[in-house]
Amino acid sequence: MFLFNRHEALLGYSTQNFDYWKKRGIPHAGPAIPFVGTLYPLLWKPSHEIDLERYLKLGPVYGQYDGNTPVLAVADPKLLREILVKEFPTFMNRRMAGFMSGDAMVSSFLFTLRGEEWRRMRNIISPTFSTGKIKKMINYIKQCSSTMIENLKKASKFGKPLQVKQFSNAFSMDVIASAAFSVHLDSYNDPKNTFIQSALKAFSPYINFKLAFYQLWPKLAKRVGVQVIYTKPLYFFKESALHIMKQRKKTGHTRNDFLQFLMRAVKDFAEEKEGDVGNDEKDMKSHEGQDKSNNQINKSLSLDEAVSQSVQFFVAGFDTVSSAIANAVYLLALHPDIQNRAYEEVRDVLLKTEGDLTYEALQEMNYLDNVISETLRLYPSFPRLERVTEADYKLGSTGVVMPKGTTLVIPVYAMQRDPKLYPDPNRFDPDRFLSEERAKRDPYSYMPFGTGPRVCIGMRFGLMQVKTCLTYIIANFRIHRCPETKVPLEFRLGPGPLASKSQILRFEERTDKIPLK
Repeated sequence: MFLFNRHEALLGYSTQNFDYWKKRGIPHAGPAIPFVGTLYPLLWKPSHEIDLERYLKLGPVYGQYDGNTPVLAVADPKLLREILVKEFPTFMNRRMAGFMSGDAMVSSFLFTLRGEEWRRMRNIISPTFSTGKIKKMINYIKQCSSTMIENLKKASKFGKPLQVKQFSNAFSMDVIASAAFSVHLDSYNDPKNTFIQSALKAFSPYINFKLAFYQLWPKLAKRVGVQVIYTKPLYFFKESALHIMKQRKKTGHTRNDFLQFLMRAVKDFAEEKEGDVGNDEKDMKSHEGQDKSNNQINKSLSLDEAVSQSVQFFVAGFDTVSSAIANAVYLLALHPDIQNRAYEEVRDVLLKTEGDLTYEALQEMNYLDNVISETLRLYPSFPRLERVTEADYKLGSTGVVMPKGTTLVIPVYAMQRDPKLYPDPNRFDPDRFLSEERAKRDPYSYMPFGTGPRVCIGMRFGLMQVKTCLTYIIANFRIHRCPETKVPLEFRLGPGPLASKSQILRFEERTDKIPLK
């Protein structure tokens, strides 16, 4: 009898909130089942598909249940402007911070920090991603692009189909190694390198299911020590960065990379003077909406904090850049007319610069910008954003009051596939991002990098990597679909990053290729 009563109590606890959204008159997903709530479709369907189905059926504001926890989904652009910009202090923190904390280094990452600690860190490292700093990184990206092109030429020589992600992964790894750790790699040809092996160990193929475990049973996940990212291999990067920083301090050697920029924010390395903050710092503050109070915040990092941020560059930037490149290449292969138009623009710009791909030359490639934007509309790296309320909040005119601690989900993928916002939403059409077309839409209907003060800090650097890499590919190859190409793309199950299973294409070296310097 005692055992029966315990089971009955546990079942009652696991279902006690399942009338939460009904009581408040909010459309909600269902039915909810004990212990898993409305997350059970994750067993057979990727999370972004679930979000889209619910969004189209229930509207832009709806409830769901992560286990026993009520979660509110909001995808109304006007409400999102209030939430992510005007009421930012109430929605400053991410739920992911709870998933990722527990390890001292990971807890120092910018994307896991909360409140004033986040504000302080963001203010310090924002100048690291200023226009002046990013311009200095283009040569590293070009070198890694050239390496990738040579590998693609060798692999595609006999016309066999290739797995695109192998090449985009190698490119992304090489750029991060060079820009953040001063390590020159050829990841495609040297897969047993310690740097590469450590990186691969950090990202478990089960990351999406670990995230699902945290969503369902966060207390249990913390108690048993589930790690979304396996942190032990990340300490290899920490030790590497620390060694490089100490060597530079000892020898006086400098390099235009992120490690050097971070060193300038460390008290122990403060002798070096910053050369290009000024207008760039103002530019970043304007772009990100940082307030005047930031000027009062301590603007130096501890050595451990600086090293942790260098490791974060890898964690945050590796798969996002690689996936954006692979998805863009895939879409260009399926749409040869768009591919030809992109090639013509690349050719025209590079003929003017005699093959010199400068930062300014990249800025002239407006159509390629549109190709990338449309790719990220269809396949955002993270299909949803999440926030946790820091105070009770009344949601616009909906009448819904979100108590402090409520989890808010923003289904970005679903919103960016809304036929009311994007007619014929599944069609790949870069002209949607012509300036006159953008002007017709609410800017908060497109947010692959988030928006507001917590917009992705590395957005511009990531976009420059994607654009440079695509320029090299388009200038050198015609990209074709083949019998092995999956249409439509198939994605892995679970929440987390949008991860395709396979992108197999055929690359044909151009006879009219454009030599690049």
